Amino acid sequence: MNQAGFMVNVFVTDEEAREYRETMQQNKLLMASLDAEIAKAQAALKQLVNQRTEAQKLLESNSAPSDTEVEAIREIIRSKEQEMEQLEGEVAGARSALNAMLERREEVAQESGPSSSALDKFDADIDGARAVLRGLLTERDQTHETLEAHRALLSPSRRIPPEVLGEIFVHCLPQDAFIDASVTHCPLLLTQISSNWRSVALMTPALWTSLKVNLSTTSCLPNLPLIQAWITRSGSCPLSFSIEESIQKDYYEEGMITSAAVLELYAPHYHRWRTIRLQYQDWRINTGFLKLPCDVPPQSLQSLHLARDFWQPTEYDQLSLMLSAPRLRNCTWVSNTDLGTLHAPFPQLTTLFLERPLIAEDFMHILSESAKIELCQFFVLASAASNLAPPASPCVLRHNLRSLDLTADLFGPLFNQLELPSLTHISLRRFDIGPHPAPVWPHQEFMSLLMRSKCLLEQISLRDIDISPDQMIDCLRHTSLSLEKLILANDRRMQHIIINDDVLRMLTWTRPDRGLNVCPHLSMVKFWDCHSSSDGVLADMIESRWKTDGGPAKSLSIAFLMLESSKNSEDLQRLDLLNEERIGISILRR
Repeated sequence: MNQAGFMVNVFVTDEEAREYRETMQQNKLLMASLDAEIAKAQAALKQLVNQRTEAQKLLESNSAPSDTEVEAIREIIRSKEQEMEQLEGEVAGARSALNAMLERREEVAQESGPSSSALDKFDADIDGARAVLRGLLTERDQTHETLEAHRALLSPSRRIPPEVLGEIFVHCLPQDAFIDASVTHCPLLLTQISSNWRSVALMTPALWTSLKVNLSTTSCLPNLPLIQAWITRSGSCPLSFSIEESIQKDYYEEGMITSAAVLELYAPHYHRWRTIRLQYQDWRINTGFLKLPCDVPPQSLQSLHLARDFWQPTEYDQLSLMLSAPRLRNCTWVSNTDLGTLHAPFPQLTTLFLERPLIAEDFMHILSESAKIELCQFFVLASAASNLAPPASPCVLRHNLRSLDLTADLFGPLFNQLELPSLTHISLRRFDIGPHPAPVWPHQEFMSLLMRSKCLLEQISLRDIDISPDQMIDCLRHTSLSLEKLILANDRRMQHIIINDDVLRMLTWTRPDRGLNVCPHLSMVKFWDCHSSSDGVLADMIESRWKTDGGPAKSLSIAFLMLESSKNSEDLQRLDLLNEERIGISILRR
């Protein structure tokens, strides 16, 4: 063995041995060069794999890429764009080849007949061409998806600061007063998009300030741990929550979750309560009020909705505290318990919905104390016996109400005692819809109220009111310049007609030089079980206000109508055509 480390063949010459050594040395150098190239290729492959991994991580998040990652993403985009260009060419070529095969097969079929054996080879080739085309289309779609995903990585939205993103999230919340804890709606939906969005959502307290809780004999939705987590995430923000309990004492079982358990979670945050809605089905079940503070009202409370048949006297202290909250402006009281005994803060309220029956004197007394109320809803039994003797000439109360929702058995005595110059919305419902030998609607008193008040009514809603068509015409003429919404709905048992041909013809818009038009701003009508007219007259009125050319100042946009198919066939046909032209007409056929 020589110094070169291999056996020398004794039969070779020195020259041949030297050539062998040189060849071996060259091979050694070539192998070293190949090893270096392989190492370089492996390093490049590793770099590409790392870039792809980092890009994949970015694809699965909403984080903004770094400058280095941006350059890598752009390189991937350039590569994918080249692939797309190449694939588009291959797809076009494959389609062209397939179409040529199909045309040639058609020619052969015409020459030799559809059962010719020559077609078998064409069919096999065509199947192969279709398979190639399908593969190319799949590859092109996958490449396009990858390309668009990487383009999205460079979207400016990924560079939005967390604080700004959180503010955007807040604007994504539902417009409902109280939010359902649903994974298909914000804010829970936001926590499922990506880890970054989840982190931002959980760190944005304003997303978790409102919650709706529903309790039944079988469930508590959402469950107590989620309610607790919701409250914790809200930080120090004011809280709004609704608890609706549909549990009856007769079906109550030990361990059943009631509103008391939910209220106990909110009790430590009493000072943060802002908007509260509590609704109970059975007054005998514990509300949890006794565990609330009894020495100070909730300082942030602005809106309070309480619905329960009766309240226990032991709960009066806590109720009085909530009602005495210094910022309380909106109150809804649905109960047979007298709100007056709890010292309601009438002087500071701007909205009062009181569904407990009142006598006329109490109604007037509350209004006189509530100078700031702008929106109200009352249920007044004006014919009920009163301890107060009626005055010889009733005093007229001037009030700045903007919206009055009034259910009563007799309206005349109430209209006579009111002057409402700021009134824009009035909704009247008759409590007693039984048959009467004479009309109950006090038209003279109502018109006196409007003329005395000099108000500009924008909405009139009359339910179960026996106003006559002539009286309706009188009312529409008086409110013509301001009226925008007209709602007339009666119980079917009344069988009373308000809208007839005369009313509809008066409301039908004509050219200004052909007559006097009324209600140029009317945008919404609802006629429900109070309409009877000749077929086509209603369609004339709706059509005249539905088309904007030469029409009123504000075209009709919504119409709710109840019609009989046997009597209003022309109306129905024409109204359906109008609704196809512009959606907004809802018809109940009977």
